Amino acid sequence: MKLRTLLIGIFGLVAVLLVALLVNTLEGRKKIFQLAEAEARQTESNKLAAELRQSSDDLTRMARTYVVTGENRYWQYFGRILDIRNGKAPRPAGHDGVYWDLVTENLESIPSTTTSQKLVSLEDRMIKAGFSVEEFALLKNAQNQSDSLVRLENVAMHAVNGEFDDGTGSFDIKKEPDRALAIQILHGSQYHEAKAKVMKPLDQFMDIVSKRTLADTNELNKAAAMRLHTSLFLSGFILLVLIVSYLLVMRMVLRPVQELAFAVEKIGGGEFVDIAHNRGARELQSLMRTFNQMTLTLKTREDEKNLAICDLDEKALALEKEKGRAEKLLLNILPVAIAERLQRGEEIQAETFPEVTVFFADIVGFTKLAAEIGPKAVTKLLNDLFDLFDQLVDKHDLEKIKTIGDCYMAVAGVPTRSPTHAQQMADFALDVIQNLRAQNQEMGRDVQIRIGIHSGTVAAGIIGRKKFAYDLWGDVVNVTSRLETTAEPMTIHASETVRSRLEESYLFEDRGDIELKNRGKLRTYYLTGRKVEAD
Repeated sequence: MKLRTLLIGIFGLVAVLLVALLVNTLEGRKKIFQLAEAEARQTESNKLAAELRQSSDDLTRMARTYVVTGENRYWQYFGRILDIRNGKAPRPAGHDGVYWDLVTENLESIPSTTTSQKLVSLEDRMIKAGFSVEEFALLKNAQNQSDSLVRLENVAMHAVNGEFDDGTGSFDIKKEPDRALAIQILHGSQYHEAKAKVMKPLDQFMDIVSKRTLADTNELNKAAAMRLHTSLFLSGFILLVLIVSYLLVMRMVLRPVQELAFAVEKIGGGEFVDIAHNRGARELQSLMRTFNQMTLTLKTREDEKNLAICDLDEKALALEKEKGRAEKLLLNILPVAIAERLQRGEEIQAETFPEVTVFFADIVGFTKLAAEIGPKAVTKLLNDLFDLFDQLVDKHDLEKIKTIGDCYMAVAGVPTRSPTHAQQMADFALDVIQNLRAQNQEMGRDVQIRIGIHSGTVAAGIIGRKKFAYDLWGDVVNVTSRLETTAEPMTIHASETVRSRLEESYLFEDRGDIELKNRGKLRTYYLTGRKVEAD
């Protein structure tokens, strides 16, 4: 089955069931509203019947009280009750209950007749209630009988006042007040008979209304219950359809997709797997066949790539080894800063450094010593000595320039400029003397060196293109070399320029003027230590 057909079938069936459920729910809601309306009509009917009966009882009570007491307010109450029932006066709040009981006890006041409230008679309310012809006839009959009773009550009350009916309904005949007649009228059998004629149609009316409402409510309850059962059935059927749909979708869509996702995850981890392509919707079966073909292609490409990577790794490893050897060789030949600039492809031009201090040192009597101990021992001696110098060069942040035979050349302030170049070089020279003495004592030998240091301006740069080297030029280099050759063994021969830079912190011994080749006389000094150590 195609995925599209499956989804259209599921959604179509669920949509039809939902529409049916919605329509049935709306019909059930309509029946509930109709039931509420029927009950409201019964309540309104009972209310109208009760109001008619209550007004009749209130009229009777006011008439009898007036006849007995003769108080004029009961006459007024009687008239106001009739006006309210006939729509000539507004209905006060609470009129349906014990309103007139409170009025007679002066607990409630009668509202003014000038109110703007809409005037509605009891008969108008009966017409608007929508009674059947039979129901309206009974209620109207009760009202007519109540009106007839009112006429008897009027006769009795007028008799108390000495007013009697002239046969036309007018009380124009004047006689002596006859209270006994009034009492006899309001309590006689004729009055009670008239009162019963009011209550009988009311009782019949309420019985008919109750039966009609009961029949309507029973029918509406049955219809509402049927709608409820239908809604429950549709809801259960929809739930069943959804469960079956879920199982179908799980079997035909979700499980194949999960297998596909699992296979993709495996491929992401470098593991190529094959998945079954004969399950699920047709579109997914086609997708999984394509996926298996793609997996096979990727595996082939991965194998080819791995072979190529192995070959590249071997070549890269060999290249890296060659690069490491080249960099190490370059760093042995050139200062680190210059080597890094060369590796970045920069062209190194000669630079002028106005403030540097140059160091020269050689072994005293090296030629004679070499002849005595032989080439192997000489080589070891030079390695031990220059290894010591190299360590101290790194310690004091100097730059080794070169070695020529037994001569060692270093500089401070090149290629990294430093304002403390003289101090760095002085500390280095003092450490060389100190460490050489310690090394001699440890190895049981007496190797002595001469040292010369001088400060000034030099030019520095790379010499050559194939076997290149980093070197210094300038008068400072020549003077330093002369100071080294004229130094006493195990001394540091310094120029005036060095002493002038260091005299505040270092100790110097004046050597006096010496003759330097091509420079004439030059005043020089021996650097002997640091003032702090001396103190």
